[in-house]
Amino acid sequence: MAPTARSVETRERILAVAAEEFADRGYAGTSIGGIAERAGVGKGLVQYHFKAKVDIAVTLVQSTFAQAPFANVVTVDPPPRGVAAIVASIRAVSRAFRDNVRVRAAVRLVREYDIIPVVFPTPYVGWMAVMAQCLRDATDAGDIPPGLDFETEGWHLVATFTGVQETSQRLTQREDLPERIEEMLQRQLRLLGVIDPQRFL
Repeated sequence: MAPTARSVETRERILAVAAEEFADRGYAGTSIGGIAERAGVGKGLVQYHFKAKVDIAVTLVQSTFAQAPFANVVTVDPPPRGVAAIVASIRAVSRAFRDNVRVRAAVRLVREYDIIPVVFPTPYVGWMAVMAQCLRDATDAGDIPPGLDFETEGWHLVATFTGVQETSQRLTQREDLPERIEEMLQRQLRLLGVIDPQRFL
């Protein structure tokens, strides 16, 4: 039997509240009871939709990584390519980290994998592959000199972003993330040897 509109709405409200709880309190600090109270529903109704807390966590992580900018970085037509795509992707992901509570919850849950009894998807590998392809495209377009190891540089772009956003989170709750990302892009484009990087910034 197909779920009713009300059932779907309730499930989404539970997930929205759970995302806030996981983002703020982490996995260990979040409870089914707390989610139910904040969602304005009974604990039994939460467990009707999700048998256990771990099921809510898995649903949030899987749905977030499927929809987040690092899974589908291109949303404009015509899509950017090469260096322009790298810049657009990193900016989009940084906005998601700062503004999207589901992304923040998913990232925190994946970071706490050692206390959660489930295997999550490996984060960032898809985004690294996207970055590597963008670097290939940039080299083919003549915007970056030849000779880069695309996979290695893609790894470092994502790892550098991860460090910047984590430091911003610790020091300012990501309030300064937009400025820090622009500084990061300036540095990374220079390190990659991008010809006339200001064209892309």
